[in-house]
Parts: sequence; C-alpha cells; structure tokens
Amino acid sequence: MALRKAELYSLPVEPMKILYLTSSFQHPSLRGHTRCYYFIKELSRRHEITLLSATLFPVPHDARQDMAAYTKQILVFDGSGSTRDLLGRLPRIGPRLQREWEYNLAGRKMKAALKQLVRQGSYDVLLLHGKVLFPVIRDFDDLPIVIDMCDATSLRLRRQMAYSRWAKRAWLGLQYLRVRRLEKEMLAKSQHLAFVSCRDRDAVLDPGRTAEVAPIGVDSEHWKRQTGQPNAHTITFVGVMNYAPNVDAAAYLIDQIMPRVRKEIPNLEVYIVGRDPAPVLREKASRQAGVHVTGFVDDVRLYLEKSAVAVAPIRYGAGVQNKLLEAMAMEVPVVTTELAAEGLRAKGGSNPPLYVASDAEEFARRVVTLLRDPVERARLARLGRKFVQRNYVWSGGAETLEQVCFEAVAQAHSQEHLAAESAGSIRQGKHAEEMP
Repeated sequence: MALRKAELYSLPVEPMKILYLTSSFQHPSLRGHTRCYYFIKELSRRHEITLLSATLFPVPHDARQDMAAYTKQILVFDGSGSTRDLLGRLPRIGPRLQREWEYNLAGRKMKAALKQLVRQGSYDVLLLHGKVLFPVIRDFDDLPIVIDMCDATSLRLRRQMAYSRWAKRAWLGLQYLRVRRLEKEMLAKSQHLAFVSCRDRDAVLDPGRTAEVAPIGVDSEHWKRQTGQPNAHTITFVGVMNYAPNVDAAAYLIDQIMPRVRKEIPNLEVYIVGRDPAPVLREKASRQAGVHVTGFVDDVRLYLEKSAVAVAPIRYGAGVQNKLLEAMAMEVPVVTTELAAEGLRAKGGSNPPLYVASDAEEFARRVVTLLRDPVERARLARLGRKFVQRNYVWSGGAETLEQVCFEAVAQAHSQEHLAAESAGSIRQGKHAEEMP
C-alpha cells in the first residue's frame, strides 16, 4: 500500500541516487522532447543522477557536455547493427521495422549495463521514461521503480483510427491492442507513476488507481516576444512534420481551413514550420499560393514573432502540445481544437486562454476574427503568457516527480523494515519453542 502524503512528508528527506532511463537523449538543441532534460536539470540540484539513454542518432558533443554538468555518469546506447540498412530498404514498413530493431538492440545493451551498475554501485530508485524501454525493466526488481508514463499512447491510436482509411484502421487497431497491453504491464509493474496531464492519466489508469501529474514546463525567458508588430495576415503551425497527428493537422489546415480563411483574408500567409515535412505536405503547399513549408529552421521563435495567430488543428493525439504553450509564452494568440486544448487544462482545472473550434468552418471563423481584431489578439496574448508562467514551470513538474520518487523509496524502506520485523518475530518464536 502506498504511503499517505502526510506520512511521506514526515520522513526525513535525503538526497537520492537516481538511475534515470530515457528512450532518447534529450536536449533543447536537438529539436525534440525536452521533458527529461529539464527534469534532470532540476533534480540534479538535490540528487545524484546516473543517466542511461537510448538513441537512434549520434549525440552532439556540446549537448552531451551540457548534460554532464547535471549527471554523475552518462551511458548512451545506440541500436546500430548489421541488419539496419537491410531493414531500411524494405518498402513502406522498412523505416518502422528498422526503428523497432534499433530500439530493441539499444534496450538489450542498456539492460546489461543496468545489471552491472546495480551490482557495482548503490542506488535508491530507478526512474523510467519511455514505453519503448519497458522490456529493460520487465524482470527488474532490485530497486524501487518510478515510471514517468507521460502521455497516453493508446488514446492517440484510438483517436487516429477515426481519421484513417479502413486498411490503416485495422493496422492501428492491432497497434492499439499492443500498446494497451504494454500500458497495463507498466501499471502492474509499479504503483509509483507520473503523467503529463490529467487527461492522459485518466485515459490509462484502471478504476480506483491514482497517479500524480507532472506537467511539462516552458522556459518563458527563452520563449519571449522581442518585437511587438506581427504581420496581421500571417498564421503559423509549428511541429515535427513527419509525426502523423501533425501531418494530418497540416493537411487539414491547407485543404479545408485555409481556403475558408482566404475568402475573408485574400493575402493570407501560412507558415508550416518544423523538421522532416512529409512529402504530401510539400506537394499540397506547391499547389497553394501563400503556403510555406519550411522544413527545419534554426529558430522557431522568428516565425512566431511575425505571426498574428498560431494554429494547431490537431484532430487526434495525446499528451500536451508544447507548441501551443510556446506560442502563448511568445504572446501569440492560439486557435486549436478541443482535443489539444483539453491537454492544456491546468491541475486546478483552469482553462487555457485560447480559441477552440470543433470543425473547419468554425476554425476558419475563429482565425478570421483574430486577424481582424488587434485588441482581442492583445488580450489573448497577455493572458496566454500569464497562464504559461503560472501553470507550466519546469520546477513544478520536477518537484512532483521528486515526491513520487521519495514515496517509492520510503515505501521500499517500510516494506524492508516490516520484513525484518517479521523475520525477527519468527526467530524469537522458534527460540521460545526450543527453550525447556
């Protein structure tokens, strides 16, 4: 049974030695997820962290050197092997099979290193981030385990099926069943869990289970507007543009939303900003005037600076849309869907200050309203930045994760103490029986 918070907080709080396992090497310079980087940065103020990270790409020296300032040791495991190139050449499914193979191989290397570290050193808790790494700890019981589940992958897959053709829908259904089994395995492995939002927590947990919400944060000094005059006819959508929910959202924007907006705003300019854009997006943009698919850019902020409105017509997905929080921190008004807005609701239930639309017609109308109303844009810009600064600070999420780790360690110590007391009672009983 988990300790009540009152019992946990009454325990002496001592620095922990944390084994932190991540499914990617995270750093702000790498244009990917940064949750683990900022949590490590915060936790390292009080605790000793050994980082084990899987990666599919080489880690730049500068990123590794920066991370070294917050960790005692860094071990990076890639998935290179002799079958890598062969799998990559297979049509359609090749890249996916290659990715799974590489993660599998990296996981096997990490598992061997984990066993060796635990044999040679003294650690207090294992903190896992990334469902793909669960096989590494599936049969590991040498330390208390905390799992940062982050988002609900099964929720994303279930919603994606509604926007897919029947053949792909069947494949997504199989993926959904596979991921749901994995999530249930992870729930059974540890009762010490953290999620990125209340929505994702509730989608994964079984009835009666509870877990903490450790939200992401935004560096509001980095994501800060430098100029005050955006282009009144410019909208921007930011994201990794080979990620299925973003590809669908960008295509939806180009095909269904933008033509409706252009009827009212003829000189509309649309920027779709993010690395690895899917070929279909470039093809669609080539047939539409005023649509720019940038690919990778050195600094996304430059595009947000000149945007009157940030859009995110996300129709399926899970987790928290960082792109929306960053836009709000930059004082760019946001139009999005209920799905994306739902993930941004703060712990206390407060709604984010943005416009929500349920279909293409309403989405276009919301965009036009903001493009024509500088006073309303200024109001949302001011409230958006305040909302982010109040609810999405990295130190807050890290503190929650830290408390989950403390609880896991405290419960393990409590169970060890009870086991020792039970063993002592048994020995005393046997001794009394042997006395004449």
